Amino acid sequence: MKNDLYNKFLEGFQSGYFIRVGQNRDINLYIGKDENGQFAFEFRGQFSPIRLYGSDVISVSQTKEKDFLSIRFSLENSSLLEYFCTFCQDLVDSTLAIKDDNTTYKILHSRFLSWKKLFKPNNGNLTEFEIMGLIGELLFFQNFMMPQYGIQKSLDSWMGPEKTHKDFSTDDVWYEIKAINSGKESVRISSLEQLDSDIDGYLVLYSLERMSPSFTGIKLNGLVDNILSKITSHIQKEMFISKLELYGFDFSPEYDNYVYMLINTVHYLVSDQFPRLVRTKIPVSINKIQYEIILAEIEEHITIF
Repeated sequence: MKNDLYNKFLEGFQSGYFIRVGQNRDINLYIGKDENGQFAFEFRGQFSPIRLYGSDVISVSQTKEKDFLSIRFSLENSSLLEYFCTFCQDLVDSTLAIKDDNTTYKILHSRFLSWKKLFKPNNGNLTEFEIMGLIGELLFFQNFMMPQYGIQKSLDSWMGPEKTHKDFSTDDVWYEIKAINSGKESVRISSLEQLDSDIDGYLVLYSLERMSPSFTGIKLNGLVDNILSKITSHIQKEMFISKLELYGFDFSPEYDNYVYMLINTVHYLVSDQFPRLVRTKIPVSINKIQYEIILAEIEEHITIF
């Protein structure tokens, strides 16, 4: 999600040139380009510096000038500018009500350590199957859970990253999320426990069609970025980031090559009448089961939330 800082960066900066940003007049925050021509965010003030290590994606430098100290975050990979701007906006927002430099510095230090988890040079370790699966869960989180339950309850109920049996479970209902290629005639259930429950739940199916990288569609990085921009609480943002880390996600440019169009979303009520395998009807000697359900055979179970 391109924010105002993104547009400011694109206005163009000479190397070493910075402009002030943010509404807090007590704190000196700047964006621009460092001496190497890299996009950068900088805080200037009087504070007690703490050792802080950057990463291969965002480097950190701390310097002492004649009248002030500074801490600077420089983007090493310009293709990640859009997501770097979300990080920068979070830094601005987190210091909006702060009046002193030392507190500001500590907050920026802490916020960077959280965001650093998403800016690792992993070069796209997720497979396309995993990318689609995470997109499905994030679409459900953004489009249904957040409006229905609010951010905190949605985060508490999102169990997919913890590799539990149901992707979302809250109160007396559960949701299992699947993303499949458009036109596929069946959906894969990867474990016996995914649809096995004594209480009714829902199977939510997203049909996605892969498009060219130039298509304006759904991208994993962009979806994460959009959700992060909607979470204002820093504690909740940290919780969301930690869940993404469990998936092995980072803002890899490789993921922007996987672009999808959402073709259809279907909800199925999973009750006693739904065709599924359950533990009570499986011999105890059988440990793991994977199976596929033919979509044409479960149309009578389609429902609306």
